[in-house]
Amino acid sequence: MEGRRGTWLLLLPLAAVLGFFLLWPLALVLWESLYLDGGFSLENYLTLFVRSLYRESLATSLLLSASTALLGTAIGLPLSYFVYKSGGRTKSFLLALTAVPLTFSGLVVGFAFIVLLGTSGFLTLILRELFGINPLEFSSFLFTWRGLVIAYLYFLIPRMILTMTAAWSNANWSLAEAALSLGAGPLTVLRRVIIPMLAPAILAGSSLLFAVSMGAFGTAFALTGIAVKILPLVIYTHVSELSADIAKADALAIILTLVTTGVIVAYERFFTSPSKA
Repeated sequence: MEGRRGTWLLLLPLAAVLGFFLLWPLALVLWESLYLDGGFSLENYLTLFVRSLYRESLATSLLLSASTALLGTAIGLPLSYFVYKSGGRTKSFLLALTAVPLTFSGLVVGFAFIVLLGTSGFLTLILRELFGINPLEFSSFLFTWRGLVIAYLYFLIPRMILTMTAAWSNANWSLAEAALSLGAGPLTVLRRVIIPMLAPAILAGSSLLFAVSMGAFGTAFALTGIAVKILPLVIYTHVSELSADIAKADALAIILTLVTTGVIVAYERFFTSPSKA
């Protein structure tokens, strides 16, 4: 009994930090979204389902996040295995190099892509000289939904690599060796042993990628301004000086939080249910 009490006491600082920096601000945002003209109102939420702008921005955000999470997982998995197998100083160097993109803000990443692949970008000009491409036509994709996918992958793939490198290191490889010794082929071992063994880490990594993509703002704003309608950018338009509507921005933020959390919870329950095991 005393041990449990001591454990709860140790958790109090964490609970205080989460409450003060997460739950309390979220509660304030929720209150402001429901408080309209001096009273309680659901108008800010009802308009979200009426105006096509909000429905389209939510759909675009979900599609963008699902696409980048899927691509980031597919690309990050083999790269993480390569980093894991490198070993020694090479592994340490690759891990340090992988962490570099995570140190940049979204705006820096966006402007970096413009410098590299924009109309007057470094790589664009090289391709013009080598292959005679039209810089304007080539770089036009960067400022669209497709450009966001590529830019997002720059900081999503490293997250998957770091997550899965640790998973590869902690995997019980004796299970794979036992399966091979019993006559199982490489594909069977991969499908029946390795993937189920790494499934929790893959799930955690892909969920992280989805959540980060849903909330990303700086990169999208630097590349497209408000041309691509995703929820973070629509929220920005409602808190800007030109069209300030804080209550609606609060409602959109709550919707973004609920949808992101709901998708991740549903995703985890689906892939970790007994029927999928």
